Amino acid sequence: MTASANPKGRHRRGADLVRTDLPATKPAANTDNATDLARDLESRHPGWVILWRRWARRYWAFPTWLPNAPGPLEARNAQDLLTQMNDLEVQHSPRSSNA
Repeated sequence: MTASANPKGRHRRGADLVRTDLPATKPAANTDNATDLARDLESRHPGWVILWRRWARRYWAFPTWLPNAPGPLEARNAQDLLTQMNDLEVQHSPRSSNA
């Protein structure tokens, strides 16, 4: 019996092999800490609902003060989320007149 060029395993004949040696990905944050951080951010930023999506390991922020918001902001870490929130607030702030 000769050795096969294709490794044996659980795959359909002719299907591409799926890598099983991928490096483990480190979670963005500890789930409990991330949830607590989302609650803290929400309490410090009125007009925003901030959630930690555990299954996706991402933060979401919903601007409740903007009636026609384009959708939630999403980021892997709290600092990126705060940057996006600030950008949206600046974009939708009333223009000051210097006259």
